[in-house]
Amino acid sequence: MKENSETELCPRDDIAAYVDGELSTEAAEAVERHVRACATCSRALLDQRQFLAALSASLDDSKDIVLPSDFAKRVVSNAESSVRGVRRPYEFLTAALICAVLLIFLLFALGVETSAVAAAMGSIAEKLLSIGGFLLRIVGNIAFAAAVVARALGAYTGSSGILIPISIFVFGVFAFISSRWMLRRCSTLISRGEV
Repeated sequence: MKENSETELCPRDDIAAYVDGELSTEAAEAVERHVRACATCSRALLDQRQFLAALSASLDDSKDIVLPSDFAKRVVSNAESSVRGVRRPYEFLTAALICAVLLIFLLFALGVETSAVAAAMGSIAEKLLSIGGFLLRIVGNIAFAAAVVARALGAYTGSSGILIPISIFVFGVFAFISSRWMLRRCSTLISRGEV
């Protein structure tokens, strides 16, 4: 029982800080006095110093290790292949339930202010839906224009050989670039609060 009371008073964390040189002068002297009187802490100090010496020696020998030229690529591909996200149905269900519980907690926490917050959220959702609808209409109009132009080019040339796929590709690239530009522009307007 005496040993348990002594180990509770032993400065275990201070020994690691003492070895690392992180203690003030007074605290370092207190640890030194304690280590001279306590065999357990003296052994812990010796173990930490031996560990640091072994670690230092192993790091000095690391110059002999030759890494393959594609080492970083292998590490990244291995890390990406082992990443797990919301891929399985039960993970999606769990995430949805957590969000629902947090929403209910938020509603109880807001209390009387719930209607004001709901009105503000509704306004934000309405703006986001209008922007999304606008973007979908733009993409739809561009796709319709590409189809009309491709059909007109096919009728003009008299053949629907290679000209139609090329024109569809060109308009597809144009639609992609313009939609990316539009999304960036909309996100900039939203971040500035102009929408």
